[in-house]
Amino acid sequence: MLREFFPNTDRGAALYGGFMHHENCFCKIFDMKDSLTEAIKEINNFLDSNGYDLATEVEFDETNTYRNSPVTISPHGYQEQFVLFIDRDVISKSQSEFLMNELTKFSKERDWEQFHNPKDLSIALSIEANELLELFLWKKYEEANTEKVKEELADVFAFAYLIADKYKLDVEDIILEKIIKNREKYPVEKAKGNAKKYDQL
Repeated sequence: MLREFFPNTDRGAALYGGFMHHENCFCKIFDMKDSLTEAIKEINNFLDSNGYDLATEVEFDETNTYRNSPVTISPHGYQEQFVLFIDRDVISKSQSEFLMNELTKFSKERDWEQFHNPKDLSIALSIEANELLELFLWKKYEEANTEKVKEELADVFAFAYLIADKYKLDVEDIILEKIIKNREKYPVEKAKGNAKKYDQL
């Protein structure tokens, strides 16, 4: 649901058929129908499925513009289209929660959750990490195919997120907790410019 899992990039917004106009503002273009009523009906279907209040014709001004925070609907392209603007609101969840939602939704739609137990997800993560590693075999790191690195890295992240979801772990929290622990293990005065493990500093 867009209201709960609000994107902050064009790629994330594209999952909802839209794009990011500026920071924290999602946009989606709708074609004008035979009447304003029909056009608003399609927009309202989108708003309803994504947790937002519906717009009514009586709330539009003389320019066919509707404003009701965080939603704005305005004519676009010589009245042949409407553009829907949705500003991020206070109940929006984090980007990591948005990604988690998209990953689990993707799995549920394909009935793959039956295969996604923590053991098999961990094995899959290890395999994907090795596929990433293979891209650097017998070559300098700058010679690796960046597009393939991107694909394999995305798979690694995806499986890591799914494992976290199985244990109800917040990805942002566990990374921040680990940074705090590592600050203690690797104090700047000992670790700066040094690649040794903490117990060898």
